[in-house]
Amino acid sequence: MKLAKLSLAAVMAVGAFSTVNAQSLEDAIKGVDIKGYGYYRYHDASNAEAYSKIELRAQLTAPVQENVQFVTRFTASNKTYDSLTSGSATANVDRLMISYTGFQNTKVTIGRMYVGSPLDDTAGLGFKVVSSPVKGLTLAAAYFTDNSAVTNELAAAGVIYSDKMFNGRVWYIDKADEIGNDGASYLFVEAGANVGPVALKAQYASADPDAAGAPTASTIRLQATGKIDNFTLRAGYITNDDKAGDVTVDGSAEGDNDLIYGGIYGLVQNNTADLNTYFGEVKGKFGKFCAKAGYVSYDNGLYDSQYYGQVKYDVSKKLSTYVRYGSADPVGAGDDLTLMRFHAEYSF
Repeated sequence: MKLAKLSLAAVMAVGAFSTVNAQSLEDAIKGVDIKGYGYYRYHDASNAEAYSKIELRAQLTAPVQENVQFVTRFTASNKTYDSLTSGSATANVDRLMISYTGFQNTKVTIGRMYVGSPLDDTAGLGFKVVSSPVKGLTLAAAYFTDNSAVTNELAAAGVIYSDKMFNGRVWYIDKADEIGNDGASYLFVEAGANVGPVALKAQYASADPDAAGAPTASTIRLQATGKIDNFTLRAGYITNDDKAGDVTVDGSAEGDNDLIYGGIYGLVQNNTADLNTYFGEVKGKFGKFCAKAGYVSYDNGLYDSQYYGQVKYDVSKKLSTYVRYGSADPVGAGDDLTLMRFHAEYSF
């Protein structure tokens, strides 16, 4: 049966959610996969109020019939600030999609899902087609009628290639111009190479706003990563143009996207105009412990440098916890910008 002939109601009726036919529970849940996590987090930063957060997320994947798959995700979270005695809980179904794999080496997905481009991490309502015509090559195209909290239409096309030595991605994204003139065209190009124990990566990204007179934003990012025994070393360079530096589609933190990033997320963003950043990081794995430390040098007139560290402990394969701390030195007088986080997570 072709996907185009199935309404959402029909798919659910003939699939895993049918209760009309008399079948055993074992048969009903055959092939159903449930995975997710729950975590507790305490976060305290000098430029914002401290908070505690609990989040539970579960994703269900179920076969409907041959070549048709149903996926949904439930998320519930509670965020409490220090100035409040209690927080309000929110719960919602934030992903709902159907995938069809009846075409050779191709997957078609409709519903609410991640847009999936390197420049944003939001969800949208629409469809996405991913095809691998030959080994190592992937072609992607997507159209969304809305992009998370904003109402812009969004169209994207991508080409991805990967083998043992070389890899690369090219994405073009067009966000429609709605009220507020926040439409733009985006280009993302990435090239990488694996040379022995060293992985090299270069990225170029640009955003061309539709609004008249709005400056084009562009950034170049370079990174080298190498492994020596139990240690991983990472170093890189970021340079943004002198007009604008934010090239993300949704304006989210760069740590939520695939852009090369220096430092720890939430302390100092690498997306300001006229920015040059140098960063280095060392990470070591010692049994159930994993520790990392890093340094970032800024040249943007706001901060001189950033120091950070993190220690993670894997209690078991499913339970882990970490403590993270970072500090950024401002240019001139003023207090350091600091961030501390404790995080404990169980995955299933």
